[in-house]
Amino acid sequence: AIAENIKNDDGEKIPCRATRALVNSLKNSEATKTYVALCDGDGVWSDVDYTKKGWFTVDNPVNDENGKRIEDCRTDICFIAKMILPSTEEDPENMEGRKVCMVLARPHTGRWHQIRQHLASGTIGHAIIGDATHGRSRTNRIWKKNRHLIKERVCLHLLRVQLPATEYTPDGIDVTCPLPPDLLKILDEMPDLLDQARPILSKEGIEV
Repeated sequence: AIAENIKNDDGEKIPCRATRALVNSLKNSEATKTYVALCDGDGVWSDVDYTKKGWFTVDNPVNDENGKRIEDCRTDICFIAKMILPSTEEDPENMEGRKVCMVLARPHTGRWHQIRQHLASGTIGHAIIGDATHGRSRTNRIWKKNRHLIKERVCLHLLRVQLPATEYTPDGIDVTCPLPPDLLKILDEMPDLLDQARPILSKEGIEV
């Protein structure tokens, strides 16, 4: 808050040195941001079982907000849990919206909707639930109706931030971000998914 109120002689806000150091550490190649996503699918796409691959890197180009193709885009991805959800009474044979995966993602570059585009790509084929831009509208409607998905919610959450040391933070920064209540409410109805994920999350230094 203090940094936000520092101004130059012209009244323009300027960042203090500590803030500048923090911004630079966020851009450092050693900085790590770990996200968790709930995705539509069972971990298998185009005969590839991604649940057995561990961490792997996706470097497909993505589009920016103006539709321009951006080539330098890299995200590390790890599928950590999957399950088939119970059928609904009105349509017990329909599998749409019943396959769900929990996925970790670590972007190396910060392109527009990069994680969302990489997961929804033709390579991975697992759109994030609730993603109205890159996801599947029918699946999103099913989750809103039956799975407590709230309006405008993309099931993507920043779980952990690890930043390298600076002169102001000699030990670096390592912060975990608890799952928000609305995602916890969704996961409460699929405890098997969370139970599968917990051992891997724990190895990654994340407790849920």
